[in-house]
Amino acid sequence: MELINIKSNLGYIENSCNIGYIVIGEDVILIDSGLEDAVAKKILKLLDGEGYKVKAVINTHSHADHCGGNYYMQNKLGALIYAPEFESAIIENPYLEPIYLSAGATPLKELTGKFLMAKPSKVNYIINRTDTKLNIDSVVLDVVPLLGHAINHIGIGIDNVLFCGDSILNEMLLTKHKIPFNVNIEEQIKTLNFLRESKYQVYIPSHCSPMNKEELIKAVDENLRTLEDINNIIVENLKTYKSLEEIEYHLFKHYEIAITNLTQYSLLKTAIVAHVNYLFNQKRVIKTVENNKICWMNATL
Repeated sequence: MELINIKSNLGYIENSCNIGYIVIGEDVILIDSGLEDAVAKKILKLLDGEGYKVKAVINTHSHADHCGGNYYMQNKLGALIYAPEFESAIIENPYLEPIYLSAGATPLKELTGKFLMAKPSKVNYIINRTDTKLNIDSVVLDVVPLLGHAINHIGIGIDNVLFCGDSILNEMLLTKHKIPFNVNIEEQIKTLNFLRESKYQVYIPSHCSPMNKEELIKAVDENLRTLEDINNIIVENLKTYKSLEEIEYHLFKHYEIAITNLTQYSLLKTAIVAHVNYLFNQKRVIKTVENNKICWMNATL
């Protein structure tokens, strides 16, 4: 773990989930906080060695690897937590995360570990959907809606740099994950097209190295291609009515995905439902009830 400077007043802490930082004198604003207390402790030790103290954390969204360090930083230093509305409800009530991955039912214990359920933290400032700027002391930040990966995912922009969270993956991660986790495919496509047209000089994703504009455009194309490939595979397989479970099985077979645990399955299922819902809204598939099952079919047949 190390501080990587992008400009004189900002950069990121290289980690499995990159942590953005913005310097204000001896204070630091963090973009996300990592997975858990242990990560937060390492971040604070690193910053303390540079003479910095965490003043605030801005969460891009509510997934545990982005807000799991909030609890420790808030209790250790009194760090203020900023988060977008809706996401803030999950940050304060992280049990909601495994609940929605369980179709609203009480989740099995396997889904309540640190990878899906962060420690709760108090959100001091809720970033409203209409907010385009965020003022923290003397710093004015851009609040950039980047919906799709999470319901109200945001990015934070400053000085021609965009901390863009999980809104973009590089080719290596797309190959690794095969079916990227998104909850709204239509919004994710809009986000990717927005990123293509945006004018930032540097883009700092959470799970891969920073990108210049040329690299960003290439990544956008790869992300869009991946999403459309998944859509096409679903539609082409629906020559007859098939259940969601049959759609899942076909995708797992096509992408050579081996399901080994409930967490993996729950995340993939949510992503697949997002694709099926998108295809239905786009009138590319239709649905019916058949033999007590909700079934889907190619709308053009």
